[in-house]
Amino acid sequence: MDIKIVKAEQLPDQINTLATLAKKEGYDLIEKLVEEYRTGKNSFSKDNEYLAVAYDGDKLIACGGLNQQWGPDGIEERIGRVRRFYVHPKYRQHGVGKQLLAYLEQLARPHYSALCLHTETKLAASFYQKQNYVFVENHPNYNYFKYLV
Repeated sequence: MDIKIVKAEQLPDQINTLATLAKKEGYDLIEKLVEEYRTGKNSFSKDNEYLAVAYDGDKLIACGGLNQQWGPDGIEERIGRVRRFYVHPKYRQHGVGKQLLAYLEQLARPHYSALCLHTETKLAASFYQKQNYVFVENHPNYNYFKYLV
């Protein structure tokens, strides 16, 4: 494997391939990423927001985004949110997700003190727990949290 992780300035051409794979697994998060990106609802273009992608050679194998976290009263200062994180099934358990998440955390550190996210799958929950995210019970906007400082 020749893994390369970079910031995406736009949606990669191969994003629909990932969307198809995710859909086959019962996940619509990449379809939502494409729709929100194209409509401008979320194009990871606000201050300190990023979309990162991972390639194996020329093949797109993963993506993940970092947004500002919004609460009931606006932006929650110094909290970022991991969004639309997906790794090609054949590349799981090979460190790609760990590398991609570490890359997002590196981008986040100068701007955020903590990251949050929401997941409903046991597989993803297990992955995030291994990366030192802790379960947060009864929060209306997220269920995993990690301090970066």
